[in-house]
Formats: sequence, C-alpha cells, structure tokens
Amino acid sequence: MLRRKTIPILAAFALAVVTPGRADEDGSGDLLRLDRGAVILAHTGQYDEEFPANALIDGRLRDYWASGRRHVVGFRPDSFIIELDRTYLIRRLVVDNRDNDEMQYPGISAKEVRFSASTESHTGPWTPMAVVEGKKFERAEKVLEKPVAAHWLKVEVLSNHGHRLYTEISELEAYGEPLGDPPAGVEPGGVYQTNYGPLLLKVTGNRVEGCYELDKGYVYGITDGRVFHLNWIEHRGEERGTAVLVLSSTRFLNGLWYEEGNLSGTWFGNKLPDREPIGCDPVTAAAGVGFTAGELAAGNE
Repeated sequence: MLRRKTIPILAAFALAVVTPGRADEDGSGDLLRLDRGAVILAHTGQYDEEFPANALIDGRLRDYWASGRRHVVGFRPDSFIIELDRTYLIRRLVVDNRDNDEMQYPGISAKEVRFSASTESHTGPWTPMAVVEGKKFERAEKVLEKPVAAHWLKVEVLSNHGHRLYTEISELEAYGEPLGDPPAGVEPGGVYQTNYGPLLLKVTGNRVEGCYELDKGYVYGITDGRVFHLNWIEHRGEERGTAVLVLSSTRFLNGLWYEEGNLSGTWFGNKLPDREPIGCDPVTAAAGVGFTAGELAAGNE
C-alpha cells in the first residue's frame, strides 16, 4: 500500500480569500501549473484521489501522482495530455522526484519520461521534444537542443527505477516564452456536470459566485476566464476550503480542492449547454452557510 498523508486537525479554520498565483506574462516561471492555466485533459490512471494526476501540475512537491492500482505485476506505461493556456516556445523540461514514496518503495520513481508537443489540437499530430531521465530523490532538468512550440503536451512515462507495481512523479515542469496572446476561451459562466454533481458558476468581471447541489454548497472567488480560484463552504458553514479549477478549450473543467490547506481530491466536469437547470442558487446557498450572497465575492475585487 502507498502511504497515507497525515492531515492535521485545527481548532479553528479562518475563511480564506484566494488570490491568483499566475506566473509572469513573459513566460518566466513554470508553465505547467494549474494556477497558470495548464490543465490535464486525459490520463491513463491514478492510484486514488490522494495521488491524482492533477498533483503533477499543482506546484506543490508534497502532493504527487501515483499510477493506477495494478492487477498484474509488471511495469505499465502511463501517459497524460496537458493543455497550456496558450502556445509557448518550450526550452526546458523537468521531472521532479524529490518527494514521493521512493524510500518506502524502492524503484517507484519515474525514469524515462517522454515529452511531445502539438500546436494543432489535443489529439496531435505530435512533435517529439525530449526524453527526460528522472532520478531518485532528485529534480532532473533537460534543456532542449532546439526549442519546440507547444500548446498541448503529451507526457509518456516509459519506465521507472524498477518497482514492479507502481510509478510516481512529484512534479512536471516546463519553461519557455509565449508565442502570442491566449486564444479566445470558453464563456466561463454556466452549469458544469462534475464528479460532485452539478456546479453553477456565475461570473461578473473577475468575480465568481455560485453553488453546487451536493451538501448545498456555496462557492465564491475570482477568475481570469480560464483559472478559477474558489472558496467553498457547506454544511451550514462548518466545512470550508479552497479550490483551483481550470477551464480548457474543450469545455472541460479540471482541478483540485483543498481543506485546511491539504489536498483533498479532484474536482472536474464538462460545461453543459446554456440555460441548463440546476437545483440550487447562490442566494439560498450563501444564506444556508450564514452569509449574504455577493458580500464575500465582492471582497475579491
């Protein structure tokens, strides 16, 4: 069994007001970050919600991906499709294995990781970029001999360091500079059918307010139209936390949610057609957790 993280119990939890964590517009900083607008569109598997694929691009070494549960002994390749917020000229790639279960499960760290790029679509065609040789307990960086333009990346884990069941990676990174402005995105407001049921997001400027049917939850925060930095509150205000969700060009919303600062799971789903009904509204949801609709969202301006 892979290890379980210890979640501290806090005596009190103050309501957080989330703020953007975007990298510099000149492209400096890691491009493979949820808060930068990178989003995983597809992957071959993950061990469970505690070791999700999204942990590869959350910018935190403490959270990492582990491959899916195995029924047959033997290494199996894994792959991921990642969309960037725009096209970049990629110059460097990184596979970071510094914080995973290598000590407890020798050989579990990813070894050969192949990166390919596309500027046309998330289904290719794919241009080879490089194979990065992941190292145990280390961060492995590869400078490309020739920079490659990419709007979508295909990342394939071709081998690990010998573990016969599982593979892990702490973080993936990419560096380069933008080739033009971000393309026009999907209208961010609307109803999404997610793994936690329907979610309504109402967007006014950079402010977001909404609700979800499960547990009569209320959400508020900010967005740039692609990245949502949200706070969620439910169970009459007794449970609350944050989330970072990214809306892709394919109308797919994907990200992570946190409670008491700890990764608690993935939150993902597809945007539904306009005027799709939902069994909640922000006014009632806000009142149900002890607030007036609009007052929390206004604090994000």
